[in-house]
Amino acid sequence: MLENEQEFIAQEWPFQPGERRVKMHLELPAAGISANTGLMLVLHNWGGRYNEPHYVAWCRRFADRYNVIAVSVNYLQSGGGEPVIPGEKPYDHGYLQAIDCLRALYHIRRQLQDAGVKFNPRRCYSMGGSGGGNVSLMVNKFAPHTFACVVDICGMPGLTDGIAYGTGECGSQLNAGYSRDPSSPAYLSPARQELLDPGHPSHLVLQYAANPANKVVIVHGLDDTSCPAIHKITIFRNMVAAGFRPDAHFLTPWHVDGEAVTTTGHPVGNRDRVVERFADCYLREEGEAALQIPGPEDFERASQVIYPVTGGRYVIDYSQGPPSIWFEEAEE
Repeated sequence: MLENEQEFIAQEWPFQPGERRVKMHLELPAAGISANTGLMLVLHNWGGRYNEPHYVAWCRRFADRYNVIAVSVNYLQSGGGEPVIPGEKPYDHGYLQAIDCLRALYHIRRQLQDAGVKFNPRRCYSMGGSGGGNVSLMVNKFAPHTFACVVDICGMPGLTDGIAYGTGECGSQLNAGYSRDPSSPAYLSPARQELLDPGHPSHLVLQYAANPANKVVIVHGLDDTSCPAIHKITIFRNMVAAGFRPDAHFLTPWHVDGEAVTTTGHPVGNRDRVVERFADCYLREEGEAALQIPGPEDFERASQVIYPVTGGRYVIDYSQGPPSIWFEEAEE
């Protein structure tokens, strides 16, 4: 019923106006879709491509292991598409990328519902490594009622100054290509920087009110030189302060088992096995801490999610079908 390769219309990217389409790859459980089959995003790294063999293999593995429809999404700026040009076209860093992934879930849900196929939308998960870890944190933020568990493996934190401008802060090697100049097309406003911080304290309070049982599993090497662990530790601390109980593993040599974890640096190891080692208990149907949301989630609510920021607010709208995001300036 669900084709493995699909494509859908995405929200327009201001740096390249016009219709934008996003591809995704789906894998279904070999046993078929049951009333308890959930949904799971399987998200690639910065610059990765959705249908690389290992991502397809991960989708197949997770579909069976967790009884989910697993989907890999070719979100904005994947695989060399829509290239990053510092000072002109910066890296999206989880803004429209997260909306792309949420639209992928919307389209899968709609196909299932239109066909009258029962599934379990309360069992909704996401995992990703590096850029995919960041996008997993952002879908969790943009759809705060929706995800029971997300697994962030060495994911980028928010747009810290070091990553946004490539200053090398804390040893980071990343440069998202933003500008401090308000007249630049790549200007990073305080409002956007606040929104794209998964550890923003007041936003976490709103997320906790929406879904206090939400579980974030963090697996991050202490010797990561691409995404320094110090920023992820801050996110962890702020989650705890907001009331969440994230399951964090900041990797030292003790964690290296040669199978799942092979390094305390950015690669971490075999990221599919990392999910199994640290999140099986939450994701497996029979797991000792198996998670699902009490419901309803954001797609069912068909309303808006609001995040106040400097100078206005961001709106993530589920009321018109596929989710969209925009900024509204504060009234004077």
